[in-house]
Amino acid sequence: MRKRNKLLIFLIFVLLMPCLTAQNTGYMGKRVIVNMGADFSPAWRRPINMTIQPKYLAFNTILSPSIEIITHKGGTAGLVYHFLSTKYNTPLKEDESFTIIWIDSIYDPDLPVLTDLKSHGFGIFYKQYLQNGRGRSPIGPYFRMQFDGFFFQCPDSYEDRTITMSDRLFAMKLEVGNDFLLFNRLRLSTGFSLGIPFGGYRGLALDNEFIGEFSNFYTKPLNEYARSRILGAYWLGFTVNIGFLAF
Repeated sequence: MRKRNKLLIFLIFVLLMPCLTAQNTGYMGKRVIVNMGADFSPAWRRPINMTIQPKYLAFNTILSPSIEIITHKGGTAGLVYHFLSTKYNTPLKEDESFTIIWIDSIYDPDLPVLTDLKSHGFGIFYKQYLQNGRGRSPIGPYFRMQFDGFFFQCPDSYEDRTITMSDRLFAMKLEVGNDFLLFNRLRLSTGFSLGIPFGGYRGLALDNEFIGEFSNFYTKPLNEYARSRILGAYWLGFTVNIGFLAF
């Protein structure tokens, strides 16, 4: 078993231990919430569909269903799955000195090669409700901390665009929002999040005209473009969730 799988099992065990040992502190006798959520982030500089006009209507979307457990009166914890389907820009090629060639030996980031990106991931989170003397989990304003991992495949060379390379990107996210409970079963959630990916910055740093002119000092594998795309979809988001207090 790989080390990251062992670490994942350990984190899940630590997260769920309070759920297994605490008394039944659920809401109306129920403790498990099944959610379907989506995170939206602006994609104005790199729209998924290059034909979108105006560009301020372009957004990245990460679908994130989750299972959430009420661990105590003031908080919940859970596991979340992520799916991201998008496109990202890559140059035409790099020459023998690793100089980026976008098209016809001219640096032109407006004429890239579009590459498909499908990423699956997982996350583990804790949500603390900001009590004001009246509210309690799973209702009211909250603060949420989450650790995520995204796994994807991409081309491993400019000559052969076959998607064969596997890569991953880990990240953490802080979110503030509000939960609304309807009919004692249906929960609606909205929030804003700020993410901190542990990678993907190298692609952003080199993806501009000035550095492109001197890119022979750098090597930029194609997976750096994909990691930068995930970073762009993750770092800032507006969250919408609909959940069901199941049992």
